[in-house]
Amino acid sequence: METSRKVQLLCSKALSEAMDVRTMCHVARRLIPGYDIYQETGFPESFAIPNRDAADTIIRNIIQKDLFLTFVETLLRIEKEGIMSRVVQIPYLNDILKEIYNSGYLYDSENQMFVENPRVRKTRNWGTLQDGETYTLAFLGIDIIDNTGIVRKYPGETVERTYTEFSYIVQNITEKRDGRLWAWEGDGGVIAFFLGNKYLNAVLSAFEIVNQMFLYNRTLCSLKEHLHFRISIHSGECEYTANKEMLTQSEPVKHLMEMEKNFSDTDTVCISFSVKMMLDEYISRQFSPLKKGGKNRYFQYRLGWETND
Repeated sequence: METSRKVQLLCSKALSEAMDVRTMCHVARRLIPGYDIYQETGFPESFAIPNRDAADTIIRNIIQKDLFLTFVETLLRIEKEGIMSRVVQIPYLNDILKEIYNSGYLYDSENQMFVENPRVRKTRNWGTLQDGETYTLAFLGIDIIDNTGIVRKYPGETVERTYTEFSYIVQNITEKRDGRLWAWEGDGGVIAFFLGNKYLNAVLSAFEIVNQMFLYNRTLCSLKEHLHFRISIHSGECEYTANKEMLTQSEPVKHLMEMEKNFSDTDTVCISFSVKMMLDEYISRQFSPLKKGGKNRYFQYRLGWETND
């Protein structure tokens, strides 16, 4: 993010008033390995660098390396956990956070990082994932069943309208829970979840899609038949890249596609064991184990009428 002169001054004052130069350098080296304050300031090593000069230099270097948000995240952890076995109170922290919020970012306490405010902008990386860094994400894959048959059977205008409505249902539901569309090809795609409880967000999105499609098929669908689909959810570590094609080649996404192809049934939600183990007991009990799956374990949710036991 772009940093104003005001927020730079606030950060410099916060550092210089909360820490001595040695502690400041310790913080700087968390972000910039091998950081040398004497080399950066030009002061001789025999000279005691004034706190404010050291702080000004560190803040300038951090901003130059596009590490400003990471720096503030570090300050938040230091105020909570301390540093070098000391409790540290960071002054002006609320003022700094206010400036960041005004710039369109929110703090995600689950991941302890700043992310874009979805009311301001929505990008594939939530405004925070960095190229080459590895993150744990949950992925929801969805596609229309018998896409080829539908395209052959109905006029192009009907197909386009139906698929647009399907896309709107999926995107509207997943974006409400901070999902981001990583791939979409008309008849389906992949949505990634990273913020908050990503596993629960993906599963609740899937449940809502199933419910909405139940209503859609009986009220709005232009086809002379129901529009059938299948949903799969998997999680795993993924190295982020701005290259959209490479994103969909990551191991968790390829595993998701394998689930979708071989284990997901019509109008159901299929989840992997890695997702199920992260759900609370009530949500987890909505899934039944699949007999197929080989050495992998998969579980299925199907919409049904509630019965009184």
